[in-house]
Amino acid sequence: MEGVEKKMKITRAIALIALLLLTLTLSAHATVIGAYRATVAPNTPYEIAFVPTAPGRIRVHAEIRPLELVASLQLYRPDETQPVATALGHSALDLVAEADETTLRRPWRVVVAHTNSVALTVELDINFPKALCTEIAAEFGISIFYEEEAGEIEDHHCDQMLRALRSLGRDLMDGLRRIKFLPPSEQLEGRFLSAERTVEMYRMTPGRVFTIVFYHELAHFVHIIKLGASLKRDWTMLHRQSGSDMSNYARNPVGPPNYAMTNEYEDFAVTFSVYIVNTKDLFDLAIARKESVGKPLLLEKAKVMAQVFLHYRNGERRTYIYRMGLGFPVVPVQRASVPLRDDGLPDFSEPILWEAF
Repeated sequence: MEGVEKKMKITRAIALIALLLLTLTLSAHATVIGAYRATVAPNTPYEIAFVPTAPGRIRVHAEIRPLELVASLQLYRPDETQPVATALGHSALDLVAEADETTLRRPWRVVVAHTNSVALTVELDINFPKALCTEIAAEFGISIFYEEEAGEIEDHHCDQMLRALRSLGRDLMDGLRRIKFLPPSEQLEGRFLSAERTVEMYRMTPGRVFTIVFYHELAHFVHIIKLGASLKRDWTMLHRQSGSDMSNYARNPVGPPNYAMTNEYEDFAVTFSVYIVNTKDLFDLAIARKESVGKPLLLEKAKVMAQVFLHYRNGERRTYIYRMGLGFPVVPVQRASVPLRDDGLPDFSEPILWEAF
């Protein structure tokens, strides 16, 4: 009996290791991964459609429960009646195929079917290439997921996210592991999970609100993961000094105007996103509050943001400044490198050479 239990434990351990290796393989090749879950009745095929928009590898992984039930997994190219890949078995099934130029922007299909006497539960991960999301995976090593109820990610989402990540730079974004799209929520627009280093976006249409919320969540990553201890202490002190006086806070570009007052983390993320929307406008407002009403805290917070984007060119201290344009569904963002003065202010004197993203 002990020998049987030992073998069962070894078998389970091997299965867990295999699943982990498969997950790592999926993530390593990830462009977009759609997560689906369904209860499949006997003799009633369950079908999912998805649309690759870039050439590359398609991987389908299915977890079947109960473990002993046998099911078939089939993958179809657009407009074809014969599957390009098929698997039959229980527990876990995998398929692999290639999307080429002739199959792009048209729906591929995954079909799960079985003839058991009872229903089974299937969990599917469909890993497929989306234009520009492939570049996010290649440049930043970030996996992008969506849940079925959130709907498939659009190319416009990939385009906007890539622009945002590139505008902030690989050094600042290094270490972000995952971006996950969840169904729409009445309470939340986005969230950053620090332990998983994951940005969660609650489904919304591409556009200005999506762009600002995405920068807001990236700001949480910068604050919690990337910011040095000294700047963190400075920010905590500035937030505590700000109290309940709205004059000491930046106005939230989307959502409740006073959202920065929630805590030091939301204060940082709101100020960060305002800095991205228009750095000069933020400094002009902060300087006016200091000079007209004697309240310098917003200016000191803006200076911290300039330190976040500090870099050197030929030994000169410089910072990045930003401005966000108008556009739909993709919002253009521009960045410029300018000298950082001894008083902590960016030098906004002309000419400023803007780089477009």
